[in-house]
Amino acid sequence: MELRSRRVRAAVLAAAVGMGGLAVAGTPAAAAPHYDNAPSVQVGYTDAATPRSAYDTAEGVHMPLGSSVDAAGVTHTSRVYATFDLARLRGSRFLGSTLRIREFSAADCGKRAIELWRTEQIGRTPSWRRAPAEIAKVDEILTPEYCPTADISFDTTAVINEALAAGDRKVSFVLRVPAAHEADPTYGRRLNWYHSVSLGVQYNTVPKIDNKNLYNGGVPCVANAPYPVLGYHAGNLQAVGTDADSGDQRSLRFDYALWPKSDPAARTERSVDGRESGRAATTVVPEELLADGVTYAWQARVGDGLDVSAWSKVCYFVADRTAPPAAQVTSPNYPLTGGPFAYAPLGEPGTFTFSGNGDADVAGFVYGWGVAGVRQCTAGELGQLVCPDLFTAPGAVRAHTPGGTATVSLNPPGTYNTLEVMSVDVAGRTSAPVRYQISLSPSSYPAITVVGGEPEWNKPVTLRFSTAAGIVGTTEYEYQLDGVTHTVPAGEDGTATITFVADRLTGFSVNVRSHSANGWISPSWSKSVQFLSRPGVASAVYPADQVSGGVGVPGAFTFSPPPGWTQVQGYQYSFANGDYLFVAAGQDGRATVTWTPEASGNVLLDVFAIDTNDNWSEYSNMYWFDVA
Repeated sequence: MELRSRRVRAAVLAAAVGMGGLAVAGTPAAAAPHYDNAPSVQVGYTDAATPRSAYDTAEGVHMPLGSSVDAAGVTHTSRVYATFDLARLRGSRFLGSTLRIREFSAADCGKRAIELWRTEQIGRTPSWRRAPAEIAKVDEILTPEYCPTADISFDTTAVINEALAAGDRKVSFVLRVPAAHEADPTYGRRLNWYHSVSLGVQYNTVPKIDNKNLYNGGVPCVANAPYPVLGYHAGNLQAVGTDADSGDQRSLRFDYALWPKSDPAARTERSVDGRESGRAATTVVPEELLADGVTYAWQARVGDGLDVSAWSKVCYFVADRTAPPAAQVTSPNYPLTGGPFAYAPLGEPGTFTFSGNGDADVAGFVYGWGVAGVRQCTAGELGQLVCPDLFTAPGAVRAHTPGGTATVSLNPPGTYNTLEVMSVDVAGRTSAPVRYQISLSPSSYPAITVVGGEPEWNKPVTLRFSTAAGIVGTTEYEYQLDGVTHTVPAGEDGTATITFVADRLTGFSVNVRSHSANGWISPSWSKSVQFLSRPGVASAVYPADQVSGGVGVPGAFTFSPPPGWTQVQGYQYSFANGDYLFVAAGQDGRATVTWTPEASGNVLLDVFAIDTNDNWSEYSNMYWFDVA
């Protein structure tokens, strides 16, 4: 057999491949075909001088091939056996294979004769006496180039094809010197143990299209009538494909075919590249290419640059490009009386009727304060578009019959409100909006008042909730304290109180609305209190911003630590722009001073807190009061 240049080369060139590596320039980064080594089941050799022994490859032991004579004059004749697992190739398209060895030494570099034979399958290295039958010669080399450290390869493509076709799970080979030279020691040589015997394979796993994960318009594929009617997202076609080859998993190409169901000859195809295995790949057919009311069929397939899957099953949908007519909005208790606003009765929820005016394209309505809600599509676990049933979402209601009416009870959220309503059809298309303006008069907000003195940091605070004048039947209050929602029942007088510890350094915020027995929910009202880094000041005789006491009437003023302060030495204070005086704090961090006014009128008490390191508070408390 003639030597081909690809079959033998100097070991120095092959060194770049690395141990057990393939003699290729490099594995393709992101496209088929793929190169790998078949897993080794066994590699070892036999020796005719010890016919009952088998020798597995071992570290540092270069395997003998052919004959050699030892120092005692004993002739040793050896053959090298190798078996490989073919499981990786099953289910893939096999493209080629090469068995490779590297020589370590040769008795005579002017001579080389090596044959590769396929043998019966073996599971472990045999002995010379129990050698497996040789089935067929696969390849041979009879030329001595690059001796004694050549990399030598044998073409095993045909053999592996036969083994795969027969359903074999593994394949076995023997390397030997031809029978005519096997006893001649000048043809003997040793094979490099480090590089052993490897079987390089070239293959490609054919990608698959997943018929269980086909989507369009945000809904799963429908193969049988009745077909879904799709609007805004009708042209959004999505398919999931898989490829077991790691190099292809982010570089798949998807082809989509679309045609009118009544005209298969009008089939058109679109493609997208660089998509990921196991994730939904999307193509979008422009809406203008879909005719209103036409039923379309589509399918998809996936390719990896070398092989392409079969086409998926066929999916169908009906394209809808026509928006429904605008809704009509009426209300028996929030009527429009000729002006721009409907005036709402105090404490009474509004009843609103939406009508499709008999047009069968109106399936229902979407509505909302300010802006009507529309269907919110999200991404599914595979990245597919998921568009839920519109009428399961808040702010949507189905008409009692196509083109008919729907009635809802709503509470306006503010003093001036706009209710926006749109008709919607079965495809999710919406009409132009209709806006219904509502005014609440008089104000119906609940009130929030502080019970007791002004709130202090880390101390209990009590708040009272009460409804606006004229609102009756209040059953409870729904409130949010620092973003957490709670409810509290109303008393017989329609009020309720809550108490909590104001332990946030920044203060607190409360938002409340009242609920009535007739379903009325008031607009919300809020109160916020900020705690600045300044001391607290309180006086029963001279409360802040009030006229009280009188000339010669002494008043006690209590100073408390700024929020977050735990170590307070005392306070610097000044009455009526006088000199600053110091008062020490007690164990609770508080201090009390008594001051008697000598004149009536407005007075400023300015107070700083002092910590145990002599640091003054960032802000003073400028406490104003009026002496009667």
